[in-house]
Formats: sequence, C-alpha cells, structure tokens
Amino acid sequence: MEKKLFGHIEVPLKRVHIELTNICEFNCVFCPKAEMKRPLGYMDTALAKRIISELKAGDVCEKVTFHVMGEPTLHKDLEEILEHAASVGMNVGLTTNGAGLGGRAGQMLLKHDLHQVDVSFQTPDSESFKLRGAGSRDFDQYLEGVLSFFAAYMKPRIDKGETTFKFRFLNTILGNKSLEERAGPIKVISSTKELRDTFRYWAGRVYDILGLEEERRAKAMKRIGKLSALGWNVVEVYPHIFFETYVLDDWGHAFDSDGVKEAWGGFCFGMRDHFSILHNGDVTLCCMDYEGQTVVGNLKDSTLLEVLSSEKVGAIVEGFKKYKLVHPYCKRCLGSRSTASWLFKPVISVLALKTLKPLFYRKTRLID
Repeated sequence: MEKKLFGHIEVPLKRVHIELTNICEFNCVFCPKAEMKRPLGYMDTALAKRIISELKAGDVCEKVTFHVMGEPTLHKDLEEILEHAASVGMNVGLTTNGAGLGGRAGQMLLKHDLHQVDVSFQTPDSESFKLRGAGSRDFDQYLEGVLSFFAAYMKPRIDKGETTFKFRFLNTILGNKSLEERAGPIKVISSTKELRDTFRYWAGRVYDILGLEEERRAKAMKRIGKLSALGWNVVEVYPHIFFETYVLDDWGHAFDSDGVKEAWGGFCFGMRDHFSILHNGDVTLCCMDYEGQTVVGNLKDSTLLEVLSSEKVGAIVEGFKKYKLVHPYCKRCLGSRSTASWLFKPVISVLALKTLKPLFYRKTRLID
C-alpha cells in the first residue's frame, strides 16, 4: 500500500496499540506491572470506538492491537468494541495472557473473527508458570483453557486463513542482570535444547488437536531440530499458527533505579511502524512505554490527526529519521549502564534493526 502522511506520520503503520485497560490478574516477575505508577483504569467505551473509527477513516494502520499493559479481556465492553471494529472494517489483534480463554471471555470471542490472536503463553510448564504470579490458578487448568479455546476457535477458521494464532514463549538464554537482581533467577527457555524440546512438545499438542497426519508431523519435528535459541524465532508450525520467542527484556531500563547513561543516538520503531494509545486517551510513542512517559497528546481533548500534526511529534519523527533521540525517555530507554555499551549500543541498534535483523529474526515454516 502506498504511503501517505497523516500529520507527521507516514501511514499506514503496521499497527496501533490500544490499551483497553492496564489492569491484569497476573503479576509476572518479568513484567513492569509492579513498577508502574500511573493510575489503573479502563478505557471509556465511547472513546475506544471513536479512536477505532478515526484510525480506519484515516487509513492509519493495518490493524489495531489491544495491548500495552493489562489484560484486554477484562474490559466489560470488549464485545461491543469488537462489534464496532467489525462494523467499520478495522482488523483487530488481541494480545491476551490466556487466563480468560477457558471461561466467558473465551466463549464470547468464539463469535468474533479476529485478524490475530496472540496468547502470551511465556511459561510452557508448571515450574516456569510460577513466574506468572497467578495466585491460586492451577497451571493444568490454565493450559486446558488455552488449548480448548484454540481448538474451538481455529478448527472452523483454519482453512479460511483469515486469522493468525500465535503462542508466545519467553526466551531467557540472554539473562537480564537488573531484572534478576530484583526478582531472582528467571529461567524458561535458556538453551537451544530447551527450545527444541519445548517446541516439539507444543507442536505435538497442536497437531493432536488438528489431526495432522504422521508423515507431515515427522517432517515438522525434524525441522524443529534445526532451530537455535540464539535469535528471535518465528515458527509457523501449521499454516496461520505460529510459535514465537521473545527475549527477556528490561522494558527500557524499567528495573534500573539509577546508573543509566542516556543514549547519544539510536534507532526505534516508535511512530515508524506503530504507536500506542493508553486507557486514559494518552498517545505515546511506542508499546514499550509502560508508564506513559512519552505522551504527545490526549484524545479526550483532541482528534488523532491534531495530536499527530503537532510540532512536538514532528520534531520527534524527524529526529528518529536521523537516528537522533529527541525525547528524554527515548534516551533512557536506549541508554546503557556501562561506558562501553553507551559508546556502541546506538550503532548496534541501527545495524541490528535495519541491517542485521534477518540474522536474528528467523522465520521458519514447518509444514509445506
């Protein structure tokens, strides 16, 4: 699709994140929820619907994704919001922790054809599930809810190819010192062997549900044996069904109280392929800004076009184009704790995200 300007932003973007709520029933140790100081709440339903209408009318994005912080299935009017998105022709992606998929939220979602469903599975066994801070929730019951929903949702849709379903797993092969100093050891998938064993097991569960014939299953399992944990793996285990690994992240030094040297430059996808709208209507630069530090306007008082046309947004966008960080939070987010890292990290970020991404971002298809 040909790019055009919407304010200072080249659109369409790949996605816009809409945070329906920043409330979550989990307390994952690898999430900055405990560090977050902004008020808890839910997006006003009328505001959510207006935002979706404005995004669609301006061809701002290919899809909206209900995700920043919080669990979107907790919003009492999620179904009404989904119905509105469908009525204006807006693609919707839902990112969920999966806890509600085995209950009423899951039953409601079965009626809606989502563009993408991402389950932040993260912890694929009962031992690592302890990192989720799930209270009295039992892992086996949680798992049964997720897989039952997957079967009910995808079986009638798999041949249509209109919905992508992703299971997200946490890759901890690269530890995070600051995070583990606060939370203790965080171990989920920490080696290539663990990655392959985990993917073989869960691919088997998926193939059992879909009734995949033995010959194709054997070929898929063999291909899993070629995966490496060093990298960002996006594995299509079956057409439109993906396993994806995410490296343990520090959320822009969320777990560092001090000692962070501000970056002198760098590269970021904020306002390039996405931006975020928090539950109170604040527009922020990217989905990693869990605290709302990069607010450039509020949609309760302004239209999206007015916000994205501001001089403030223009200066930030022009800075990004030249690998210059204008906003103080961006300088901290891409900053470093050591002098050596401070010197080279901006260069590495540009090379990694623009030039070397294919070496780290590995897309693999298991089924021909």
